[in-house]
Amino acid sequence: MSSKIKEITNYLRSAVAAQVNRCIEFKEDNYFYFPFEHLMKGVIDKNIFIEFSRDSKLDKTIEFIDVILVGKTVRTIFDSQEKMSSDFEDLTGIYYIPAKLSKEGLLFYNQNKLPWIPRIFLYPMVEPKLSIGKKEVYDEFMSDNIGRIHKIKSWNDYITFVKDLYESVTGNDFMSNTINDTKLEKQVYIIKDDTINAIRPILDLYEYLLKENFTGKLYENFIDIESKMVQPLINNSLENMKKHHGQMGGKYYLSKSQRECINHFNNMVEGEILAVNGPPGTGKTKMLQSVVATMYVECALRKEKAPLIVASSTNNQAVTNIIESFGDIDKQGLENLEQRWILGVESFAVYFPSLSKEEEAYKKGYQYTDQRGKSFISCIESKENIQASEKKMLKCCSEYFKKNFDNVKQCKEILHKTLLEIDEIREKLLIISSQIEELQIGDRTLDKFIEDLENEIKTIKDDIDSKSKRVEEWLQHFKEMPIWFKLFRFLKCIKKRIYSKNRLFIQLDEEDFISENMTFADIEEKYSYLIKDLRRKRNDLDRLNNKVKGIKVEYNKCNNALEKLNIGIKDRMDESNTNLNDMNNLMDQTLRYIEFWLSVHYYECRWIEGEDQLSDKQKGKNYKNVLEQLFNRLSMITPCYVMTFYQLPKVFKYYIKDKGDGFLYEHIDLLIVDEAGQVSPEIAACSFSLAKKALVVGDTHQIEPVWSVNSLLDTALAMEHNVIDNKLEFEKLDNCGLNASSSSVMKVASVRCNYKKYGNGGLFLSEHRRCYNEIISYCNDLVYDGRLEPMRGLGALDSEYTLKDIPHMGYMQIDTERSSKIGGSRYNLNEIEAIAMWINQNFERIKLAYPDKDEKNLIGIITPFKAQEILMKREFKKLLSFDIRKYISYGTVHTFQGAERQIIIMSTVYGRLDGCYFIDIKESMLNVAVSRAKDSFLVFGDINCLDKSKKKASGLLRSYIENKKI
Repeated sequence: MSSKIKEITNYLRSAVAAQVNRCIEFKEDNYFYFPFEHLMKGVIDKNIFIEFSRDSKLDKTIEFIDVILVGKTVRTIFDSQEKMSSDFEDLTGIYYIPAKLSKEGLLFYNQNKLPWIPRIFLYPMVEPKLSIGKKEVYDEFMSDNIGRIHKIKSWNDYITFVKDLYESVTGNDFMSNTINDTKLEKQVYIIKDDTINAIRPILDLYEYLLKENFTGKLYENFIDIESKMVQPLINNSLENMKKHHGQMGGKYYLSKSQRECINHFNNMVEGEILAVNGPPGTGKTKMLQSVVATMYVECALRKEKAPLIVASSTNNQAVTNIIESFGDIDKQGLENLEQRWILGVESFAVYFPSLSKEEEAYKKGYQYTDQRGKSFISCIESKENIQASEKKMLKCCSEYFKKNFDNVKQCKEILHKTLLEIDEIREKLLIISSQIEELQIGDRTLDKFIEDLENEIKTIKDDIDSKSKRVEEWLQHFKEMPIWFKLFRFLKCIKKRIYSKNRLFIQLDEEDFISENMTFADIEEKYSYLIKDLRRKRNDLDRLNNKVKGIKVEYNKCNNALEKLNIGIKDRMDESNTNLNDMNNLMDQTLRYIEFWLSVHYYECRWIEGEDQLSDKQKGKNYKNVLEQLFNRLSMITPCYVMTFYQLPKVFKYYIKDKGDGFLYEHIDLLIVDEAGQVSPEIAACSFSLAKKALVVGDTHQIEPVWSVNSLLDTALAMEHNVIDNKLEFEKLDNCGLNASSSSVMKVASVRCNYKKYGNGGLFLSEHRRCYNEIISYCNDLVYDGRLEPMRGLGALDSEYTLKDIPHMGYMQIDTERSSKIGGSRYNLNEIEAIAMWINQNFERIKLAYPDKDEKNLIGIITPFKAQEILMKREFKKLLSFDIRKYISYGTVHTFQGAERQIIIMSTVYGRLDGCYFIDIKESMLNVAVSRAKDSFLVFGDINCLDKSKKKASGLLRSYIENKKI
């Protein structure tokens, strides 16, 4: 590890370690509480220490326990009229005080930690649940009191610092039980300090990278802050088409931009990062499935270990979206090929959740496990399941190939043999189409082209015969002239007679090249050149004809071979064979899809045969060789592992007997980062050391990460570890994206990617199919510079869209002078009532308009404010019947990230005199909100709160909806 790599690694590790200022959900934890006065004195009931010590994981001889005192906790939000039930019923702490608790019940200052107010409660914040102060005031206080912190010696010193911090930031008395009209709990809650646990695996990996001086291509590429040379884009050539072996879905072929991504992916080398900008509705999931499928098939063709692919992000919604998509493959009716031939496996993805997410994974029916092989692995690896799977394999394989098999080895061999045959046919068909395309035969079929060629050859042959015969006729013509014509042709009168005879003998088609004064030798020479050219042309056509017939023979061989394999796609091939791109598209829907399923069953056979099966002694262990076997075996049946970046280091950490721990560096064949625009770089960077290549997918125009490190601290950390020399150089980290306060993995990957599209780093998925053109055009104008290609069409021209009176982009005017404020957030009761009324009036006919759609996917309501969401929850119970309410989803824009609805209603909340600061502060909010709507996006609110300038997000929205009132 070079000194620069070490410095950057130390910086990233420190940025992770600094992330303690988050909100802790402790309502389900083992917590206790005590009077506020005891906090000030630093003495509490010693039985609390005893209760915490009951945890078997705690050393019984320990004298102190790290604890967190939740000094200020919200129980209820209320306004001047009435109490509002809310999320804050769930014990939401807004001020956390780390401490140490002794056996005697005494509280001490924890020198390694400082009190904090969660970032989500400090302005500026797009969606404040409750705003109690400004971030800049918090930062200034901490910066100005560094010297004071070092002088803290007693509990009194510490609690005075705690009090001063709170009062400086909030402007409220520390002894008060309210803050900004929000009621606070009178008591103080105490929990064990487990705040480091979530990021502990990440810190461990960073520490091991430093301790072991790790060097790895991918990790070093990701954290490199120097500029990178851009390479030319890879074209969609025949050779690149041949490299694409598999498709997980056969319903649709890849779009042009998806194809471009696959071509670039198939040319990746170890250590490379490929960034793909994926705006909403552009087929990101399909592209990811294609990547997994082609890797899987390629390994199967070579009889290698199945690829180990990890898809990760920082939020569970992103990873569960992948799980669901990998278990939802549209079947194409290929007999029983498109089903698993083993038992207990329903998806191509397996989930590695945290302990807190296991119950949710179980309820949702996900395949989930851990590195010890619990749950999913334990079930499928049972002796009974493997034996039953063997029987199913023999039955399914016999059914598909229409012959009996006695053992799994025979199944494996025929599956691999068939896979090789189909892959060879696929390549041949692409080559054939390329050859045919070079012929430029236009709309003609191959048979018609051959027929035309042979007709042309016959015409030329006839022309040669005709010309040869004509030469003989000219010879006879000259022979029939009197001898004295030849002897005295120098005489003018004789010459005149000869010319006259020649003139009469010249045919109309000869007038261009034969003249009356020519001798037979002259005429013969002229015809010899003509015949020579015709023969050359005939020879060329003969060669072309033979070539085309050879192509036809090979094409027929491919057809016949496919028919023998029970793959009847001749008619579709005949339509596509004259155009290479058409044939390549057809391969997506046919042979690549079949190759994927053959590979699935081939690896299932290897799994049944016991390849890399763990012994009873090995099960549950996490030695290096055991994990390698476990992962090799699991990848055969579920090649895609899904987990958050908080879990990833933990999963690939092994135990070395008598030596400690280690990590499976560069063991992951492909790391996929999904929703990379929401992942802060320091959280993910270390995990790049565990992989060989990375595919990073995201959209910087959607929701950003919630950064836990402020820019002042980030700059200080970078300077502390010599990554930069002074604060002015932080711009370099901003440009390359490698910082913890204002960037994302997507930004880093865009800089580290070898390619640029539209002047930006990385590739770009451009074909949008989710929304009607009227809707996505807004997003295209707002953030994508017109680079999206709307593919669905205009809703106005869609005869199947029956809700013609509901505009695709429209609004309902709800006159409001000013919205109501509560705890720094806003709400608007009139809008909620208007929305409820409209839903009551229209829900039944909306249901009728979408008879095949899940009712839960019909209507969604988005608002910028948490208080409005909370009020909706209360009011909808009164305004909407349960039979309607249960189908309506509502919340802030984060609630709908990655989701879609037929109709999206946006409750703006603001009154006409309020302006719309939080709507305009980030273009990403409206970009996400609008792009959730497939058929209709409706604004409910006072339209006059929206800006009048199209340069603002709200102003552009206003221009789209202004004349479309409902």
